[in-house]
Amino acid sequence: MKLRHPLSGAIYALQDDGLVRVEEHGETGLFHADGRWKSGAIRNADPQMIGWVGGPQLESRGVLGSSARPAATAGVERPAPSAPQINVSQEGSDGMELGLEGRRALITGASRGIGLAIAQTFAEQGADVAICARGADTLESAIKELETRGKRVFGKVVDVGDGDALKAFIAEAAADLGGLDVFVSNASGGAGMGEAAWQATFDIDVMSAARGVEAALPFLQESDAGSVVFISSTAALEYLGMPQPYGAMKAALIAHANDLSQALAPSGVRVNVISPGPIFFEGGNWEMIKQAMPKIYENALAQCAIGRMGSPEEVARAAVFLASPAASYITGANLVVDGGFTKRAAF
Repeated sequence: MKLRHPLSGAIYALQDDGLVRVEEHGETGLFHADGRWKSGAIRNADPQMIGWVGGPQLESRGVLGSSARPAATAGVERPAPSAPQINVSQEGSDGMELGLEGRRALITGASRGIGLAIAQTFAEQGADVAICARGADTLESAIKELETRGKRVFGKVVDVGDGDALKAFIAEAAADLGGLDVFVSNASGGAGMGEAAWQATFDIDVMSAARGVEAALPFLQESDAGSVVFISSTAALEYLGMPQPYGAMKAALIAHANDLSQALAPSGVRVNVISPGPIFFEGGNWEMIKQAMPKIYENALAQCAIGRMGSPEEVARAAVFLASPAASYITGANLVVDGGFTKRAAF
């Protein structure tokens, strides 16, 4: 793999031995994939570009994940990530009524992070929920936590890349909950490079969304407020330092959701997208990057205009609003939840 730095013009190339070779103005330097200098005249290079080019080695160690983004500026000191605590439950609240009491929502990839936060927010708003994930232990913990909120919970271990298993889960969940009002496709294959990563992100990010809508549609059409939400990413919207399957497949989700929103509107089913920016949570990709590659973390943090990374709960509130009857006149939208991370002007 070889990339040109968008600002300096330096060439970053991955060698067969796993080192990253940097060439600029006739000089060279060799760096380890985690940014450490090894040899050569060039001793200082962009650690994010090194991370991108050397990404396969880092990903194999669980360091790099989704939405990593190179920044033109050096890292700056920022407060530790934190988000305002907002009570979105209906009980004792004078806030907006979302109309989710008694509704039934299904969320894929919901044992942790954004998916779990979405399920929790639906339950707090009075909805019964169905969730799935690949890991049995984390799924069991998520189900127990959701059950403490007093709503019906249906959960099952499912690899959403397996179309038959996903369709069976959706049918079982609808039977258990007495129907479905909301389908949220959140599961993702994550970042990676090479043909295997292309196939995984296609199967998990794109096909699970397409198959999931197909399987859920008969139930959603029976609802008086049928709704679909895809979880995409800002990786679909702006260049993230290198061509990669993650951004391309997340962009495909946005395009497919737009088509679905037009096709399904006459049947009363709305389709929208949430595109999160960098989201920080315990055990998540950005926590690992912060620990293992602090310069990359700081540079990404510096791109967040609000001054911090987001929380899963902040993404969840946006997703649940879009899915709810309170957003009844919104379809075909892509709501970016990124704290000013992206810099494009969207018209």
